[in-house]
Amino acid sequence: MENIEVSFITINYNSSNYTKSLVSSILLNTKDVSYEVIIIDNASEEKDFENLNVDFFSGENIKIIRSPINLGFAGGNMLGVSAAKGRYYFFINNDCEVLNDAASIFKKFLITHPTTALVTGSVLDKENRFSSSYKQFPHIAKQLFGNSIQRIFSKRKFPSNKVKLEHPAKVEVVSGACMFFDAKVFCKIGGFDTVFFLYCEEEDISKRVWDQGSEVYFVPSARVFHASGGSSSQEASLEKEYYISYFHLLDKHYNRLGRGLLKLALFFKLFFRVFKRRNGLRVFASMLGGFAKKDSLRYKQVIKKD
Repeated sequence: MENIEVSFITINYNSSNYTKSLVSSILLNTKDVSYEVIIIDNASEEKDFENLNVDFFSGENIKIIRSPINLGFAGGNMLGVSAAKGRYYFFINNDCEVLNDAASIFKKFLITHPTTALVTGSVLDKENRFSSSYKQFPHIAKQLFGNSIQRIFSKRKFPSNKVKLEHPAKVEVVSGACMFFDAKVFCKIGGFDTVFFLYCEEEDISKRVWDQGSEVYFVPSARVFHASGGSSSQEASLEKEYYISYFHLLDKHYNRLGRGLLKLALFFKLFFRVFKRRNGLRVFASMLGGFAKKDSLRYKQVIKKD
């Protein structure tokens, strides 16, 4: 297909039924743009991968690329980018469904707002309630004193994610479940940082978009359903993985004093969780070890060959 405007990129990991529902919603609701759908299978079990390779996905605008190893969120999406031809990249979790022609809405918004490079839409849960479309970057004042104090000292007055916005607004960080990029800016800043395996990619890349002079917006008229948890489960290993990514985020974007204060705040937070959560002690022990990158789930993946 020539002159592709939008490349939908999603990752499948042992959750092919979610992926099929997502693709069905894209085919049903995407009307006014030319597009392709790129599915990265992140080394799923054979049965789950075979569930993707059925006639349901026949069509020249749908590609399935199987990775022999689980590359995580950032790595999997970057593999998708390597095959993408679109002017825009629409990264969307496979446990999502587009509820309207979100790609066209996003594309029109970026055309009419040339200083904007990254947008997200209304992410809704099963009860059709507004979920987690945007949030704030970790700030020292926020961690130490709370959101209200942080907002007083913030240079940019970003809206609270507890407020239901009816009109487009600048936001600091967009949801990783739904990210629509100007491909040129995405490539200019180097795309996703693949040191992140599962978490904090959206904080990192949203900040880098702002830092290079472009803007990030929430566009509420684009609507996406997010089931949440389509390819992961709640375990101590995943909680530790989050903090490994969080430490990398702090090391990357803060000076020594800033990251020291944020890590100290986290130390006390996790210490008190030792007595309240089942996995609290295990996570706190990892904190004492500095949430070392060598302990990341990235290094527990194995290569699968046919």
